[in-house]
Amino acid sequence: MPQNKTTIISNSLCQLGHDPIITLENGDKMVIAAEQAFDLLLPSILSSGKWRFCVTISVLSQLNEDPPEGSYWTTVYQLPASYLSTVKVYPQNYVWDIYANRKLYTNWNGRILMEHTFYVEPTNLPATFAHYFSFEIAAYLALSNAQKPDYYAALLKARDMQLAIALGVDTNSRPNFSQIQFPVISKRDSAQSGIMGT
Repeated sequence: MPQNKTTIISNSLCQLGHDPIITLENGDKMVIAAEQAFDLLLPSILSSGKWRFCVTISVLSQLNEDPPEGSYWTTVYQLPASYLSTVKVYPQNYVWDIYANRKLYTNWNGRILMEHTFYVEPTNLPATFAHYFSFEIAAYLALSNAQKPDYYAALLKARDMQLAIALGVDTNSRPNFSQIQFPVISKRDSAQSGIMGT
């Protein structure tokens, strides 16, 4: 059976010694707390930028509106509806900023591509991520709701192992950009770096 919000929460609760659930309706305090943890943690974890399955590149739409008077900005772009967080913006040779109105302000007037994270519905989450995420919820609830501090250390260890598996599958064992952008590596074979070879 494919996972969904209920099955992920049920797996989390089972890790804490709770009976499995088949619905979130009329749940006890643990079920309510797990659902709230799910809703809080999923967007936060997806927006971290670690997960390639929830990253896309969008062309931003330039808006026909003036930036706030007296500001440094000259142009306004609309962020994608599914936007959670920015990974990269192309081209990278200009200044920009994002404010609470979900618009990008810049001094650039041209095509802008944004690599960004987006929200993935629970039914579309990869299986390895869903498995890891059930441990994330369980660890989050272990101290405050289950009141089983001895479980907490065990859950953190299991969560970290599932996180490593999920990241490995997500990147097909290739490091993410954030893991390989170090000056010594990214400047390799560059005349500026003085480092030769591979």
